[in-house]
Amino acid sequence: MSEQADTKRLLIIDDMVDICALVASVAERCGFEVKTTVDPAAFRDIYRAFRPHVIILDLAIPDSDGIDLLRFLVDEGCTAKVLIMSGFPAGVQEAAKRLGEVRGLDMAETLPKPLRAAELRAILTRLRDAV
Repeated sequence: MSEQADTKRLLIIDDMVDICALVASVAERCGFEVKTTVDPAAFRDIYRAFRPHVIILDLAIPDSDGIDLLRFLVDEGCTAKVLIMSGFPAGVQEAAKRLGEVRGLDMAETLPKPLRAAELRAILTRLRDAV
């Protein structure tokens, strides 16, 4: 298999461009091919075209929310690992994770904001190796 075929794809949606850039930078160093967006409509289009192995999803997104995007992923038959990243309290993040699991999504970990690069790198390495 070629190196290109082994590359894992990661899709990030967060309403903050700086967060997208930080996560993308760390993910690329972990060996992911990365696409980012701040726009829920673009997220849907990118998801369909890119078919990521891993998705990092912020729960607080203007004009939508992470729960709406989880529903979209369920409707699409998503098989990617989904990581919740949010500044919401841990209980809210865990509830969103459980909702995704109940609906059949492959929910990974939750990641609180503010992000710590070392923790993000460790999680992305685990996810890359698991898909």
